[in-house]
Amino acid sequence: MTLTLSQSSIEELNRIAEFIARMNCIPENHIGYCGKNAEEIMSTWKKDFTDVPAENAFISALDENNIIGVCGFDADYERKTVDIWGPFIKNNDALETSSILLEALLKKIPDQIDSVTLFPDIRNRLVIETGKYLGFKPVSKQTILTCTNQTLKAKKTQSVSKLPASHNEAFINLHNSTFPSSYLSGEEILQGLNDEAAVFGVIEEGNLIGYLYAEANPTYSEGSIEFFGVDANARGKGIGTTLLTGGLQWLFSFPSIKEISLCVRSDNEHAIHMYKK
Repeated sequence: MTLTLSQSSIEELNRIAEFIARMNCIPENHIGYCGKNAEEIMSTWKKDFTDVPAENAFISALDENNIIGVCGFDADYERKTVDIWGPFIKNNDALETSSILLEALLKKIPDQIDSVTLFPDIRNRLVIETGKYLGFKPVSKQTILTCTNQTLKAKKTQSVSKLPASHNEAFINLHNSTFPSSYLSGEEILQGLNDEAAVFGVIEEGNLIGYLYAEANPTYSEGSIEFFGVDANARGKGIGTTLLTGGLQWLFSFPSIKEISLCVRSDNEHAIHMYKK
């Protein structure tokens, strides 16, 4: 086995994306924020890997030029964080290969990064054990819930509208106070709005009391609820349920989107109860 640390060509990135897509479809290999479609993965690298391009962020383990392991990272210089893609391993010495890959990758991470995150499925014992071996500590467990269009049709709720520009400042304040250290600030969300990214708001007596930000990716039949928050003084009134339902209705308006998933901390019982409703 040889370990490749050199910069990847576009052709090599295509092979890496195909390997990740195959491996990430298996629960025992699954990493939460990595895709399951090679074209989608390549699209994510081109669009989102802006601080460190993908060709500088991945290394591969090769056996006679066949990929048997891949590990990479997505860096965010502004927040000084890195999300690890992998390790994805396919060989008999999986734990050894996984440790070698991740150790080598950590040496490539820029000095200005303060925190590094792994996000394995609970069934992904390989990455969990590799993380423990290299000194990673568990921070939280996450629960993933799904909703289909057919499930949603039975739900009756008041409609919600897209956020009017007159409430942009209120949205920024509410989002930034609700998620002070998130990967997107309120200003960044507004800058990125388009036909496939929308903010919905609930306004009462002229005041914004709740919002939801959703992104659709109809090309790959996916959609996501990225953020939603409710003013502390308006909680317990069903605003969250109204926002979530409205966001899902918008996502399901794209014909290719059949199912939506969301991720929430497993200890957030209140939120999980609302999502299940």
